[in-house]
Order: sequence, then C-alpha cells, then structure tokens
Amino acid sequence: MSNNFSIQQFEILLKLYKSSFLNFDSFENSHKVMTKEITSGLNISRASIWGFEKDKLKSKILYDSKSESFIKQPDLLKSDIPNYFDAVQKGVSIIANDAQQNSLTKDLAVAYLIPLNIKSILNLPIWENGKLTGILCCEHTSNKEWSENDILFAQSVIDFFMLLLEENKKRIAEKKLLDGEDRFKFISENISDGIYIIENNVLVFASATYLKMIDLSEEEKRNSHSIDMFELTHPDDKKRVIDCIYGAANKKISSTKYVFRCRKKNGEYMWREDIMNIQYDASGHAFRAVTIARDITQEKEKELEIINKQKAIDLQNKLLIKLYANTIDLSIKEKINYITIIAAEGLTIDRASYWEIEGNQLVCKNLFDKIKNIHTNNQKLNIRELPKYIEAIKNQTAIIADDVLTNDATSELVDNYLIPSGITDMLDIPVRENGKLYGVLCCEHRDDPRVWSENDVSFGRSLADFLSLAIEEEKRKEIEKSLNENQEKLRQSEYQLRLITENSSDGFVIMEDEKVTYLSPSYAKFMGYEPETLIGISSDQIFEVMHPDDKERAKEFIENNLKNKITSFKCEFRFRRKSGEYYWREDYANVIYDKNDKKSKYSKYIIISRDIHERKLIENKLIDSEQQLRLITENTSDGVLVIESGKLTYISPSYIKLLQYPKEYFENFTTEDIFNNFHPDDIKIVRPYIEYNLSKQNTELKYEFRFKDSRGQYHWREDSANVIYDKNGKSSKYIVITRDISARKEAEREKNRLYEITVKQNEKLIKFTHIVSHDIRSHTSNLSMILDLFEDTNDPNEQKEYFDMLKQSTNKLSDTIFYLNETVAVQSGEKNEKIKLNLKAEIKKAILGINAIILTNDAVINIEIDDEIEIIATQSYLESIIFNMLTNAIKYKSTTRNPIININAEIIENRTKLTIQDNGIGIDLIKNKDKVFGMYKTFHGNPDAVGLGLFMVKNHIESMGGRIEIESELDKGTTFNMYFV
Repeated sequence: MSNNFSIQQFEILLKLYKSSFLNFDSFENSHKVMTKEITSGLNISRASIWGFEKDKLKSKILYDSKSESFIKQPDLLKSDIPNYFDAVQKGVSIIANDAQQNSLTKDLAVAYLIPLNIKSILNLPIWENGKLTGILCCEHTSNKEWSENDILFAQSVIDFFMLLLEENKKRIAEKKLLDGEDRFKFISENISDGIYIIENNVLVFASATYLKMIDLSEEEKRNSHSIDMFELTHPDDKKRVIDCIYGAANKKISSTKYVFRCRKKNGEYMWREDIMNIQYDASGHAFRAVTIARDITQEKEKELEIINKQKAIDLQNKLLIKLYANTIDLSIKEKINYITIIAAEGLTIDRASYWEIEGNQLVCKNLFDKIKNIHTNNQKLNIRELPKYIEAIKNQTAIIADDVLTNDATSELVDNYLIPSGITDMLDIPVRENGKLYGVLCCEHRDDPRVWSENDVSFGRSLADFLSLAIEEEKRKEIEKSLNENQEKLRQSEYQLRLITENSSDGFVIMEDEKVTYLSPSYAKFMGYEPETLIGISSDQIFEVMHPDDKERAKEFIENNLKNKITSFKCEFRFRRKSGEYYWREDYANVIYDKNDKKSKYSKYIIISRDIHERKLIENKLIDSEQQLRLITENTSDGVLVIESGKLTYISPSYIKLLQYPKEYFENFTTEDIFNNFHPDDIKIVRPYIEYNLSKQNTELKYEFRFKDSRGQYHWREDSANVIYDKNGKSSKYIVITRDISARKEAEREKNRLYEITVKQNEKLIKFTHIVSHDIRSHTSNLSMILDLFEDTNDPNEQKEYFDMLKQSTNKLSDTIFYLNETVAVQSGEKNEKIKLNLKAEIKKAILGINAIILTNDAVINIEIDDEIEIIATQSYLESIIFNMLTNAIKYKSTTRNPIININAEIIENRTKLTIQDNGIGIDLIKNKDKVFGMYKTFHGNPDAVGLGLFMVKNHIESMGGRIEIESELDKGTTFNMYFV
C-alpha cells in the first residue's frame, strides 16, 4: 500500500506529532482532536467514534464539519442493524463507497444513513490493549471512492492517538516507578498489561499480571531468564526480536515496540506486543529496560479468522468456476457425482450427498464419503416420519443446523440417521424443479463443532441451483425425445385417423405442400361438393370462399401461427357453401413441422372443422341482450360489477366515478385484488361469508363493507350479488349491484355516539346521587353527635365549645353543599372540573368537619405533608375522599386500642402519592380483595354500613386520572395509597 499523503494530510500528521502529550491526557480531548482532524484531512462531512455497550453502539463523540460543532447522536440497537453490528464487533474494517447498497452497511439505511443523507462510510476498528474498544466512522454526504491513502491516513491518526494515550499511561507508570517501589508495585499490579524490568541483563522485577500472563512463578521466570532471556520466544520470531531490541540499543533509541509469540508454561503460544523503554547511563550504556507486555492473542486470532475466511471464499469460487467449465457434456448422474465431491472440498466436510423425493420416500442418489473416497446410494428415508424436516426444507432456503441434536428441523433424523452416521452439524439445501421441491443437497460434518457461515450457505445454494438447472435440462431433453417419438407414431397412425374422420359428424381436412390431400365425406357434404372436386385445391382457393369480413383476419392469424411454428390453434370464420350461403365454422388446426425442411411452411396441416352456425346465432342474441343490460348499468347511480373465472370483466362508470380510479386500474383485476381493497376489519367477516355461500351454491348474497378509493379513503358499500354456477357447481359468473351507504352508516354511527353519551351521563347522575347521599349523611351524623354532647353537659364552657363545633360543622355542611353544586355545574359543562388545590390545607378543612367524631372516639390524627404540595383535583371529590377515608378509619377502629391515623404525602414521578394508614380492625384481603371497592360491599357487619364509601372514593380518584391501592391485615390496620396528578 502506498502512502502518498496529500500535503494537507501530511501537515495534519506532522502537527499531531509535534503536539505536547499533555494536550491529549484524556479520551474525550483526544477524541475531539481526532474526529476534527480526520474530517479536515479526508475532506468529509462527519467523523465519529462509537463504543460498544451490550447490544448497542453508543456514540462517544461526533464532529460535523458543516456546522463546525460536536453533536450528539442516538444509540444504534443491534436488533435494528444485525449484519453491521456483527461485522464491527468482529473488528472488520468496512469500506463502503455506496453505503446504502453495501451488504454490511445497508442495515443502517432506514435508521441512520437516509435520515442523515449519508452516502459513503469508512469504518476502522479501535484497539486498546488487544481489545476492541470502539470504531472510527468516517461519513460523507455524497458518494466517495475511499482511496488507500484515505484509509492509511485515518488509520495513522488512530494509531497516533492510541500511541499517545498508551505513552501517557506509560509515562505516568514510569513516574510512579521513580517515586518509589511501593507506588510502582501498586500501579504494576493494577493495570491490565504486564510489566517486567531488566537491569544489566538481570530480571529484577516482574509484575503479578505479567507472571499470570505467561503462567510462570517469579522464580521460574528468573531461572528461565538467567539461562536465556529469549528462551520463551517462538523460534520463528526470536531473531527478529533480538535484532529489534539490540538494534534500538545500538542506536540509543529510548523506546521500541515488537510483536512476537511467547510460550506459556503449558507449552501453548500466545501473541504479545511489548513496548520496551531503554534507559542509558552517562556513558551511553543501556543499563535498564522497563517493558510493558500486552496480550494481543485475541486480536491476532481475529486477523487469522479473517484470512482463513477469505481463503475459504477463494476456494469456493474456484470450485464453482471449475464446476461450470468441466460438466457441460456430462450426464446428470455424472454431474451429481461431481457436485458431491466439490461440496465436500469447498465446505471442508467429510460427507456430501444428494437425495430425491420418490413418492413417500427420500432416496439417496449419491453419497460421497471424502475420508473413504467412495460414492454410495443405498439409503432411503420414510417421508411420513419426517414432517418437520420436509416442512422446513420446503419453506426455507436452507436448513442450517450448527447442532443437529438440538435443531427442531433435524430432530426426526437423530436416532435413525444422524447418530449412527456420527453427524454433528448439517447444512441441507432444497433442489427444485420448476419451483417445486424435487430433492435435497445434504452437506454433513462430523466430530468438531461447526458453525456454518453465510459464505458456506451461499456456496451450497449455488451448488443446489446448478443441480436444479441440470435436472430441468435433463427433463427437457427427455420431453423432446418423447415428442419426436410421438410425431413418428402420429405418422404411423394416419390410416387409423382416416377411418375415424370418415365416420365423424365433424369435418376433417389434411393439407400437404399447401394443398388439400384429404377431405372427409362429412366436410364435402356440408360444403355441397363432391369430395374429389375439392382434392388438390390450394390454401389461397380456400381463403377465396371465406366471408369478405373474415378473410384477411383469418389469413393473417393462420400465417402468424405457421410462421411461429405453433402446433395447435383455433380459428372461427364464415364459409360460403356451393349454394352461396355463408355458414359459421370453427377450425381446430394441428400442424406437424419438419425441422429439416427449410422450404415448406409445414409437413402436415390437419383440420378438424365443426359447424357452429346455430351457436353463433345464439351468441349474437346474447350480445344484443348484454348491450341492453350495459345501457341500464351505465345510467344508474348504483355500481355494477361482473366477475367471471376469478377476474373482473365489467365495471360500470358510476362505480369508477365513486372510487375515482382510472378505468385502466381495474384491467386484469382478480378477485384477490378486489379483496385487497377491503377494509382490514371487514375482510375478516365478508370473505368467509362469501366463500361459505359459494360452497353452498347460494345464488343470492348481500353484505356490507368498506372499500378503499384512489385517495386511500374508505367508503361504506352494500353489495347485492347474484351468482351463476356451471354444471360442476363452480361459480361461472358473479354479478354485483353495489350501493354507496356511507351516509346511512354515518347516521348510525352518530346515533350510537349519542346513545353512549346518554349512558355515560346516566352513570354520572347515579354516582352523583350516591355522593350527595353519603357526604351529607356524614355531616348530619357529626351534627347529631355534637347536639347529643351539648345536651349531656351543663358546663357553660363545654356548651360554648360544642356550640362552636356545631357552628363549624354547619359551615362545613354548607361548604359541602356548595361544592356539590359546583360539581353539578362542572358536569353540565358550566365550569372547569379540576383546579389546583393545596393538599395539606384541604385535609385540615376536612378534619374540621368531623372533629366531633374524632373527639368522641379519642382518635389521634398525625399529618406529615409538605406545605407546598399541590394537586389537580375536583374539590368536592377530594373532600369526599378524605371524609370517607377518615370516617372509615374511625368507624372500623379496634376494640382494644384507640384509633391512630397517619397521613403523609410524597411526589413520585410527577404524581402525588397520598397515604392514609390506620390501626383498626383491618380487612381480610384474601377473601375480599376483589370486593373492597365494589358498590354496597360491607365486610364487618356494622348496622350503619352502606357500602358506598370506598366505591365512591375509587370512582372519584379514577375520574381525576388517578388510582388507589390497598394493603390490610386483620387486627393490625389498613393502608390506602392514592395517586393524584
């Protein structure tokens, strides 16, 4: 690869190399500089860096050269871009000049490329410490041919910044080394790379990470180093590593990097990248080497995987070329033999076979065993025992079974075929003849686990396609052979045919060399001539006795068929008898051609001629009748359709006008096309109804549905259909009179809407009646208690206190009536239903209305609510909710303890959660959980319980867009959690 950078690219790289390391001491800073310089150096629209986060790509930074700014980009999900995600996750470099069509990047088209107008992409992986940490994405808004210099420049910028970051880490590590041994040890044991130090050829330090990397103890490494410091280096890499290290020392270079294979304790080799920093004394002698060792085995294995994958593709392509070149003159059996050999070689598998379907059996035609180098064909499988396998091979392009024992499609083959044959992985591809399943190309792998790649599937598909073509070609040859044999038989059977023709009511004529050589007696009789007077007449003489209106048409039609070597055709015309009268004839022509005779138009021209004069007279009458019908249909507001043999043969102008389609739109319309324009909700009902009536041979049908017009809008139609059936019970003609009922349907919809509104208003009226009854009863109960207390005492102070309480309660009753009136106004639309209310203030006001109930029951109410909390609610509804909650908590108190009620509130995700907790007798939720909020549901047998309180609370909360939850335990108490906007 050449590296002829442009002047601008060279200046950018030079500027970066001259920059201080301190300018790039963080990933964010380095990413900004990297993306900005790349857009400038490549003269592109955008450059970005993406990182991996589980099953998505996350944009770390994106620079837009047009706006000269860094912008944010949404995450890309693996589920939306599977092919692209898989490629970049494997560290594959992607060069897409046309990104919207490239096989690896076209996944991005809908979610990313098209919305951002991106046409070209260059993706390069970013590696850190041998691990893939992200990708650099270079994007341009017009088609760009990425050159080798573009790729090298972008990779150089990546390498430079990764080197800077690595160098910065190294400098920090070196500084800490100089600060003290403890600090150095801490650093060395807490970075992912290994560190070892050599002083005067003696190993003086090896970090735990480094020793773990090579699987040696410190003592084992020291012993190995004392014998030969390069002992663990792979023999093929040893000289290169020594030359690199000592070459750098001789040139007094302070840092050098080299890649090699290192042997671990177990004998396996790992790939390492070492960066050695060499320190020199005053005399220039190298006395210390501090080396950072990085395990890059995973990165190298990925490179090797890519190389091996490309080798496999190259081999498969060569084998396909060889297949097409070497099998032209082979028989079908030899071609199958050749394909199984190539399949085994191209997919590096032990066995490849071809099976054909014969009745209820799957028969092996050729099985090639590469290990034994033999072909066999002695196996059969019962198709009835393989329903899943057959269904899968019919409906899929291939059965890809990386593990045949767990794959559902191959499960039926496990015991009788796969396990006995030792097969672990299988790739089966259908072979079709004229679109129908004919056989299976089976590629089988044994022993080591095998994952079939996309290229493997594509290669197998190519072999199966070649086999399909070969089989179809073989069938064609067999048909041609059979046709030639039949023609010979036809020549031999002319005598028998002559006997038949002479005794048939139809006329028979045979012409050779464009002259009549045979004429049946029935034909001569019809024409009014003696047979011998017509023998020898030419085709031109025959055309002369045709009706003038039919002559040219019939002549052109016959000559075109002869010119195109058509073997069978039919023609209708009027023929003049000897009496001068014209009669309709229908001629069926069968023509035999001699391909070796280039001069004659045909070898034999055989005519079966039938008298259709009476039929034609009837047809003309029918045409007149149809014309009258057409006048009616074309001048009515109702639409008319005629369907014959599954195709639309007539549509009235009124129907076309309604739907606003051009008339040409309905040409060649089938029944399926008509159904496709039905509303999706209606097709589910109407189509089964029509099909059921047709199966019962009902002659009259009526149904309603919505039909789509040219603007995509649906119109309600009512179809009245009349069906004519043939003698076999199949509908031959389906005549529809269709009427627009959109106005009627709209009136019905409006009627239903008004009915629903009435039902809802009635429901609200009922609920409001319950509210009035329940809430006023609570106030009157409180007033009654205060009056009882007032009458039971003679103490003026107590009487004054009760009088004040009585006054407060009556005021509260007035407020309740006022708010109920307000609710009526809201329901009737006079006022807005919901207002902003201070929650704590509303609770305190509600408590004032039931203070007598609280005092007489020695109840304690604790309120812990922030003064600032506000909710959006209907005031009368909120007051009713609090009344019900508090009076219920007191009403159902424990007989062994005074009631304690705790009220608190908090804000959770833009909603206010109000909690009211008591220590009463509780509710058995196991028995009554589904009944708690029901109307007239009571649970404790209290004589004054009505069963409306919790029902109204739930309805009030839900009508304001909230919800209520309950927690309760018998004899411990109940907690209600209410959520408000």
